[in-house]
Amino acid sequence: MSPTPTRRRGFAALVGVAILLVIYTHTTGLSFAPISFSMTSSPDQHRPEIGVLPVPSTTYVISLPHRTDRYEDMERLRSLLGVQWNYIVAENYQSPLVERIMSGVRSLREEKMKGYPTNTTVQLPFEWPSPDTAFTTPPFQGSSDTPASPAASNSDPLTTAQKNFTLTPYSKKLPEHMILTRGRIACWHSHLSVIQRVATHAPDDVALILEDDVDMESDIKERLAGLWNLLPADWDMVFLGESYYRIACDGDTQPSFFSGHCWGRESTNPPLGKTWTWSPELNASVSTALHPSHTPLCTHAYALSPAGAKRLLRDLNYPPFAYSRAIDSALAFLVFSRRVKSFSLVPSIVVQRKIGNSDVVAGKGSWKDKLVHGMLANEGY
Repeated sequence: MSPTPTRRRGFAALVGVAILLVIYTHTTGLSFAPISFSMTSSPDQHRPEIGVLPVPSTTYVISLPHRTDRYEDMERLRSLLGVQWNYIVAENYQSPLVERIMSGVRSLREEKMKGYPTNTTVQLPFEWPSPDTAFTTPPFQGSSDTPASPAASNSDPLTTAQKNFTLTPYSKKLPEHMILTRGRIACWHSHLSVIQRVATHAPDDVALILEDDVDMESDIKERLAGLWNLLPADWDMVFLGESYYRIACDGDTQPSFFSGHCWGRESTNPPLGKTWTWSPELNASVSTALHPSHTPLCTHAYALSPAGAKRLLRDLNYPPFAYSRAIDSALAFLVFSRRVKSFSLVPSIVVQRKIGNSDVVAGKGSWKDKLVHGMLANEGY
């Protein structure tokens, strides 16, 4: 008797859990470079890697070991696409490393705030490093023997920085997105780990970085192939999902970045070009446009050039910017301030599914985007 579909899915889940737990065991030493593994859609292990992008590239999926539900869905998606990718173990928000990083951020801010009033918003002095500066080692790491500051547990929560280095004092009235939580620190470190890997271990390869809760358009490869040659030679990033921004209420011309929203404003800048594909569901052609990014505020799917990975590694490792806010807000600010040259696809061809609770913010997150023909959605997942 052949095994039932339920038993096969259960067995696959157990295998996935075992693999992820083995990897997680090897990363508990808190070394910076995460261990990854690849799973192919064919027994042939000697063929060139097949990716989502229309150019030679490596795809990385950031995933927590205990999120076996997401691992199963990502394996379904990978199989439907017929591609390969590497799973990267995400940092757990409860890890001692996250506590040490938060303690380091707090200590740096306390030092920089000396001589400034602590009861009002302060724009602290800040100067970006020169372009040839390399920060390959993330700050605030300490060692596994370094305890967190004993005063941290009795202090007010940290707040997210704005602009370069503008700090707002903590208040119970602050909205959730302005609190620098352990989840945001862990998420920053997880993305930084992949960026560091791309910049130092694969310096000649384009990378696609995914989070583990995404769905993709069924014709994503065709859409990307029709647009990729429009990118200039000096591109740094490409966001495969839309984003949202709003101007600060006080009239400041700087954008106010809100974590977790993927609402569409990436069509602000004129597109470099469009591609058209036929949608049987809509009985019409649908367009996908490539725009210079405005303020992309999602990290669920983005591509990095080799040069872009190095630039991000430099800026995301640079104190006091490092770990200063949600990682999506940081990337949006770097794009807005032209530290990196970024482009966005409109409408989204990769979206967050918002199924199950988020590991960064409370609940499922605040916005669920839609696809014309999502691969997992079409399969009933």
